[in-house]
Amino acid sequence: MAQHCAHLSDQAIIEAADRFVAGEVVEQSKKFAPSIAEFVEEAKRRQEYIDLRSRPRLEAPKCVQRGTAPFETEVEKARQRFRGRPVIAENVSFEDFRRLSATKQIPAGAVWSAALATIFGPAPAAGRLVA
Repeated sequence: MAQHCAHLSDQAIIEAADRFVAGEVVEQSKKFAPSIAEFVEEAKRRQEYIDLRSRPRLEAPKCVQRGTAPFETEVEKARQRFRGRPVIAENVSFEDFRRLSATKQIPAGAVWSAALATIFGPAPAAGRLVA
């Protein structure tokens, strides 16, 4: 058996033996000890796994931000869209907005912005001409 395992690492042989003892080898006989061929085959599988595990990993991709992020652009658009409206509440979920609307705790014409999670009051009335 030594000549068949000579090219394998000690770690692969130890892991193969541990897996046979623990009964973790697929199609392993629970009544008989493994044959030399079965043991060498499992040791080779463990060696392949060890080699894969020790390969260098790719670096995590680095995000280089140029300008504003897309969500920041959407937040700014939402702020501009509701500019001039009073802020009624911040950090409000849609369910809370619906509940407040149903119980008439916010004025008619109020809007909820998903991008800002904010409830804005009604738009200010345009200046009226007096005759």
